[in-house]
Amino acid sequence: MSEARTPFFQPMSGVVILAVDWIAFGIDVPTGFALVALVSAAAFVATFLVVFRIQRRAGDSPERSCAKAFLGAFAAGVPFPITGTVVGAAILAMSGLPRIGSRR
Repeated sequence: MSEARTPFFQPMSGVVILAVDWIAFGIDVPTGFALVALVSAAAFVATFLVVFRIQRRAGDSPERSCAKAFLGAFAAGVPFPITGTVVGAAILAMSGLPRIGSRR
């Protein structure tokens, strides 16, 4: 039997990163991107705080949790959607989300 590899991000962290990114872009579109700086900053802060907490509860050290939270927050805070891009695919892969529910 092979050991299951632990993903870089906890699956819930991956969901949060992609969901915040999707919501932030959804807010930007109807406003004509007038609030893009504010929405991007809010997405960064919200994602950082939530991912940090998820990773800490999963047992990561404060430093490792901070690094993962920063990467996730940066991805969610950029002013364009990452869902459907290489970055979004990488977040999915690093979260182990494509494997959830599969029996390997």
